[in-house]
Amino acid sequence: MSTTTAKDATRQVEEQGLTGSTNMNQREELKGDTDRSLLAQCLTPKQQIIPELVEAMRSNSPQIQLDAAHQIRRLTQILGPPAEVGAQIVIDSGLLPTIIELLSSKDAGLVSESAWILVNVAAGTSDQTSEIVDGGGIPKLIAVFRTAPDGAKLSALMVLGNIAAESGRLREILIREGGIEPALEVLGDPERYPPKFFDAAAWMIERATVQEGGRHVLLEMGKPVLPILLKFIQLRSHDNTEAMSYVLKALRRITSNPEAVNTIINSQMTFCLVQLCVTENRGLQEDAIRILSRFTAGSKETVQAALENGILDALQHCISVRIKVGTVCWAAGNVARGTVSQVIALVKSPLIPLVVGVALDETISLTSRQEAAKALYHAARAASYAPQLLEPLVEARCIEALSEMLSLEDGRLGYLVLSGIEYFTATEWRGQKQAIARLKACDGIRRLRDVRFKAWARKGMAERIAQGMLRTHFPEFSKYPRV
Repeated sequence: MSTTTAKDATRQVEEQGLTGSTNMNQREELKGDTDRSLLAQCLTPKQQIIPELVEAMRSNSPQIQLDAAHQIRRLTQILGPPAEVGAQIVIDSGLLPTIIELLSSKDAGLVSESAWILVNVAAGTSDQTSEIVDGGGIPKLIAVFRTAPDGAKLSALMVLGNIAAESGRLREILIREGGIEPALEVLGDPERYPPKFFDAAAWMIERATVQEGGRHVLLEMGKPVLPILLKFIQLRSHDNTEAMSYVLKALRRITSNPEAVNTIINSQMTFCLVQLCVTENRGLQEDAIRILSRFTAGSKETVQAALENGILDALQHCISVRIKVGTVCWAAGNVARGTVSQVIALVKSPLIPLVVGVALDETISLTSRQEAAKALYHAARAASYAPQLLEPLVEARCIEALSEMLSLEDGRLGYLVLSGIEYFTATEWRGQKQAIARLKACDGIRRLRDVRFKAWARKGMAERIAQGMLRTHFPEFSKYPRV
């Protein structure tokens, strides 16, 4: 599988090698002529690496090997994309074991060229990447990262990242052989490395956290991934970088485990995630709010910690700018199922009117509107036990929103919506008459009458609730039409 990370980095470095004195067209023309000349010199008519170049790679002379490695590295770039073309030519030449072995050379230039060739091979197919792993490449790449200059170090990191991205089998081998350690070192101590290392390291971790059959292989092997990710977020939360996006995606996968959520809460990092929800980077906002929303599905203590760190502000901002609207509404519904104090915080926040707006807005996805309706149902249910909370819900137009949702052909949702309306009209509180009047004013009578004949409600609890509200509050409209 090709990876954008490897290709883009390779292309960037190649472009930087050209002089800046010519204009773009001249540079492209010069590059094209050079590429064609190199292909003619280094490949046989059958598109195989010429024997002389293969022999040069196996020479005892480091300089001859360096020149040959440079040529082969250039070949793998010229022949892609797709990367697998150049990768296969290297593999077919039988040189891959030699290239892997050259990672241990004392010649820094030779190590750099060899690592770069492997970047291009690992950007090919899964089978081609497997050749590097099966050839013993992982330990040598780790050694390159530990000892080589920055250029080769970055190449080694990128190859290891491509291995992590390829398949569950390769990912597990990589983790078992310690190939994930370089990425953890970069993210754990970012001040020691140039910023370009962050993207490669974070991307590797993001790929390594992909679950295999519901298993978090990386966590099972006892790697201290979560503390390192949290530390990176804390140190680099001001960066709207690609690396931060990868870190958040990895964190999102890890937080499917409730233990991980508790670790984040205990690390006092919730506020950093809240802050990321109000950045100008939409991708970071989406990942951060998806992580925070999971806090609301945990224990009441977890929900409280999230509230104390400003999660309602984050939810409010994201729904206002239409980011993960359904997720926000789902989280609001979770808070509404919390303690009395948590429900009070939700109901008195500006979030409820925004959730109402989602339910009423037909331009928003149906799934998001359904989540909004569920959130309003949970809020109404909670408020029925503390009637003073019903008034702000009525003022936020919850009854109008729930009534609007009765027109949907969704039995499960319809039952919740009817129950939500009933909490306002059946609970004895000072605004009960106003609630009934608002239901009538928003065409609620017609909708209640129509519900009785919907397939999902007929002869069920939903029909009984609708008919009960009509009979109690609007008796003149409660009779069934004659057949």
